[in-house]
Amino acid sequence: MEEWSRFWRQGHTTTFGDYFSNGYAGPVRDWLDGITTSLLKDRDSLNVVELCCGNGSLLPFLLSLNLPFDYMGVDAANIELPDILRGAVDQAKGNIALVGNTPVEDLPYNAQNISTCLSIYGMEYSDLNKTLAGVLPRMIPEGQLFALLHHHDSVVARMSARAVSEYNEKDIAAIRDALTAINTTFSKLGNVEALKADADAEAARKFVNGMGNKYVRGATLETGNAFMADHVLAALRFFKLLGQKHEVRAHFIAELENEASAARVRHQQMLSVASTSAEMEDLVDQMSTIGWRDAQHTELLHKGDIIGWTLTASA
Repeated sequence: MEEWSRFWRQGHTTTFGDYFSNGYAGPVRDWLDGITTSLLKDRDSLNVVELCCGNGSLLPFLLSLNLPFDYMGVDAANIELPDILRGAVDQAKGNIALVGNTPVEDLPYNAQNISTCLSIYGMEYSDLNKTLAGVLPRMIPEGQLFALLHHHDSVVARMSARAVSEYNEKDIAAIRDALTAINTTFSKLGNVEALKADADAEAARKFVNGMGNKYVRGATLETGNAFMADHVLAALRFFKLLGQKHEVRAHFIAELENEASAARVRHQQMLSVASTSAEMEDLVDQMSTIGWRDAQHTELLHKGDIIGWTLTASA
């Protein structure tokens, strides 16, 4: 879970990171809006549990309903309410709690009388049979489950597969070594002009800039390497840290490489949990065996692209 703990420490509100900085938007938000009537179901309040919640990814949606609700978000990673949501949460009517470092297969005891269980690209990372069997007895009669799961053939899966293939370990290591060389030399010389005059440091600087030419300049969405372009652009921020201490710059270099590795792992994990149609059929059959009612799944589409699997069921 360290790769996801690292991600959530960056303050993201959803698994899409900076793409949705204020909560889910686009087709995901459209789907959430589409289930609102079923979710409310003549209720004047909600008791919601979000499975694999990250930093409370569904809170922006729930807050927009202008309805009193209690909320518990549970995640195996280390999570924290992001600053962008603190003001709205402080004004919310109801109890809101994020519970981190807790697998959703083993919900906290006080997760009881759940009217709505929600998960967006989350619970499929768990042992689904165990998770769903554990949630069911905590639901109120007629309580509802709504989930959006990763799809084997979705545009999200294609993007993750591309990111994994674009990861260039050799170039990432070379960028680390170049920045380390610049950092060491600058710490010895103490000023930028002397750094420019050092042949080895200048060669390292030109190498990093060359990586920018390789991955960023002239790249298009179709032909470019987005993963490495993001990495190089992040690496170039090193030069803004020359006024900081050696240790600060060294930490930046180490974190740059660590984050690239963690991002690849997250994409690999996403691909490993993306379900086929046959796997979803097996899941809803197993849910019926467990005791869930009306378990159904369908593809969520947007402009011809598959976004994921929707899953609904009643207690």
